[in-house]
Parts: sequence; structure tokens; C-alpha cells
Amino acid sequence: MSQSSNTHNLLKEKKISLIGAHTESLSEALLKRGYKTDILPITHFPSFKRIKDSEIILGAYFHTSWPWFVLSKLKGKKTICHWIGSDSLLAVQNWRRKLQTKIFTKFVDLHISVSNRIKEELDEMGIESTVLFHGSDIEPEEVSLPKKLGVLVYFIEGREKLYGLERVIEISKKLQDVAFYFVGHFNPDNFTQIYKHNNLYFIGFTDLKELWPKISVIVRMTEHDGFPKIILEAYAKGRYVIHNYPLPGVILCQTNDDVIVELKKLQKTDTINTEGLEIFKNEFHYDNFLKKFDELCMSLFEK
Repeated sequence: MSQSSNTHNLLKEKKISLIGAHTESLSEALLKRGYKTDILPITHFPSFKRIKDSEIILGAYFHTSWPWFVLSKLKGKKTICHWIGSDSLLAVQNWRRKLQTKIFTKFVDLHISVSNRIKEELDEMGIESTVLFHGSDIEPEEVSLPKKLGVLVYFIEGREKLYGLERVIEISKKLQDVAFYFVGHFNPDNFTQIYKHNNLYFIGFTDLKELWPKISVIVRMTEHDGFPKIILEAYAKGRYVIHNYPLPGVILCQTNDDVIVELKKLQKTDTINTEGLEIFKNEFHYDNFLKKFDELCMSLFEK
């Protein structure tokens, strides 16, 4: 039996408690593979009874997880913080956040960053971390591209500037023969009233499974990012990704003109993103992700 297989089996003997963003899907993936997990509530008053039988406490998004980190370390548990993006931005927002981060990161045994960019930001704060991209249990499939180029854009209402909404709107004006589908916001009718071009479709929240047949590429021109899970899903469906940060597999574009050039190239493409599919299978599917996750978790018990 290989060393990684031994590590895998040893971790299954330990209960892992999870808290914060993306941990429900991670818990489901772990449970499906025979691990023992629990989802902890977000609270400033954590209960030791809840983690009594746990050996590892993993929090994704530092600022909602730190109370559990403090209690866990006081009780001799192993703690892991998975930094996902906006939490690193928040950590340097003002002196209170900086002080909170400086104090409570002392209760974390292992810091994991979701991308190289987040690792660099943590380095600047004096926090050493290991890069571990997201995992996903989405089943990869070869979904044919639509005849008309379709662009998927994600943004959160109230944070339009962060997600570069106006940049994408300007791009869409110069590509009237391209359909732009916007998801992730609560009031699509409000945006339909503001942006009235015929090639814009504000959908809000929807089942992406039904939308992928209309989509060729994700365009993401953000002011700050970690590693969005929507990119993983795009790869799993053979879709292309245009992004202004150098993440694995993306078409890197820094300017609006760069994006327009790449979208015009994709208008002439009728083949799915097979490279993205392979990246997803080899890097991001939970079957492979959890091998790295196992090793990181078990490294805490070697110290």
C-alpha cells in the first residue's frame, strides 16, 4: 500500500469539523468517501461539546471561523484555516481587522490559500500558507457549445464594482451579436431596467445545469479574486474562461480590448475546452483534490 493510501486511511479515523464558506460541499464529498465530518454553526460563542470528538477543525473564511479556532486550540485540537479570497482583503481593511487577524491567526496550525495570489497577500501579512485549490464533485461532461457565442458573468448585487460589471457592460456594447448571461444577483428586473441592450440577460439565481448549453465562456474581470468555484464548473462542462488573474487554464486578459479580441476568436470555435476538462479531472475533482487534502491534514500530526 502506498504512503498516500496509508495517509488516506489514517485521516478517515479522525473526525473533522468544518465551518464557513464552501465547507458543506467539502463535507458531502468527505462523507461520501467514508470520512467522519460535522458542520459547525457560525457563532461568537462556540461550544466545546460540539467539537469534543473532533481532532481537526477546518474553517474556510477566517473572520467567521476564528472563535472556533480559539476554543479548539485551547482544547488541544488541530486547526486549519482555508483562506478563500475576500477574507484576505478584509484582513487589511482597517486597524481593527489587522489586530484581529494578528491575534487570532496564532490559534491556527495550518493556513491554506485557495490561489497563489491569496498566498502572496498572506505572505505580506506575515502568514505562511500552502496553496490548495478548490475541489468539486461535479461530474465532467462534454456539453456541445451553442451556435451563438454565449458569455456567463457572475456578480453579487451591491458589489458590482468588485466584480467588474461595468467593464463587461462596456465589452457587450461592442459585441452586439454575442449573448451575455448574468447570474448571482437577487433582483434581475432592476438590472434589466438599467441595462436595456438586447444582448443582455439578467437571470439572477438559476440552476447552471440548464444554462450551460447556452454558454461558451465565462468572463470574469474582477478587482480581487481567489479561485472562484464557478470556474471549476465551467471546466467540467468544457467551457472556456477569460479572467484578469493568471489561474490555471484561463485565457488571461487585462484590458477590455483583450477580452473583445478573445471573444471574437471564440466565435469561430466550435470545439469545447478539452484542456479545461482535463485540468478539472486531474486537479480539481475531489478524487484528486482529497489526496492533497489528506497529506496536509495528516502533516499536522507529524509535528
